[in-house]
Amino acid sequence: MWYRKFAVILLFICLVAADSAGVQKILQISKEKGTVTEYKDPYHTIKKEVSYFPVAESKWDERKTVSYGDSFMMERTYGGKRGHEGCDIMASYNHRGVYPVVSVCDGTLEKIGWLPQGGWRLGIRSKTGVYYYYAHLSDYMKEYQIGEQIRAGEVIGFMGDTGYSEIEGTTGNFDVHLHFGIYLNDKNGKEYAINPYQVLQKLENKKRTLTF
Repeated sequence: MWYRKFAVILLFICLVAADSAGVQKILQISKEKGTVTEYKDPYHTIKKEVSYFPVAESKWDERKTVSYGDSFMMERTYGGKRGHEGCDIMASYNHRGVYPVVSVCDGTLEKIGWLPQGGWRLGIRSKTGVYYYYAHLSDYMKEYQIGEQIRAGEVIGFMGDTGYSEIEGTTGNFDVHLHFGIYLNDKNGKEYAINPYQVLQKLENKKRTLTF
């Protein structure tokens, strides 16, 4: 009987090996736990943990809408030629400080403050280790502390037009919008961007409705 069990185990190992060889796996580092998790499809994990579109919709004013497209890796020139590491969500009502920006998922506040390219920005790390990046904010919802826990759907700031300058608080270099980015880490811990467009599509009908 032992050889039958051995044959079954051997067959199982062969099937697993064949599956692994046929699928490109993406490794993600969880900085919180210091462990490595393998994902056959990173979007599967991301779509399971996100709950809200990153910009709220207006309860009273139907004119205050947003639009977005797949602008991932399109050329940008500020600071030198580079690929656009995210998608821009544009405001139909082109005024800073109007549209609430919300966290798409639960997570930990990891970065906040000014970046020359991103202006006032905020970065949240989910429990699975995915990093969500919100940039060009006009201001933040409150004074945050690094390490603070953020809930899905929580208002974290407001859409603006900050950035493209070394001078903190610079505005007006482009129209009001939210730059939304998603980052993973490879097996060596090096961060890289993935296209958030299909995530935004998935969240299209999951907007918080707020008064603004």
